[in-house]
Amino acid sequence: MSIAHTIRVVEVGPRDGLQNEASIVPVAARIALIRLLIDAGLKTVEAGSFVSPRWVPQMAGTDRVLAGLDPDGDVALPVLVPNLKGLEAARAAGAETVAVFAAATESFSRAN
Repeated sequence: MSIAHTIRVVEVGPRDGLQNEASIVPVAARIALIRLLIDAGLKTVEAGSFVSPRWVPQMAGTDRVLAGLDPDGDVALPVLVPNLKGLEAARAAGAETVAVFAAATESFSRAN
């Protein structure tokens, strides 16, 4: 008996990687990075997150990142949303896919 498996690689560098940078990467550079990742063959690239720029200033402008990208139909550009306000902002920016995060403990959830 054979079981078919599907593996989906999700590149999170434009969100998870850049949010940890000490300096803010300009929107144009973030768009260019995502385009290079898509050109390299990746089909799912997390384009950013809709979090408070007060807490994660590196993700400010994710709406402009999405507006600057026009991937073909087989590329997904999910964005991370931590709460309802983030979801509403993502929808307003035209995000088609969102990622949510959850924590195993209440203390981690409150801290993040």
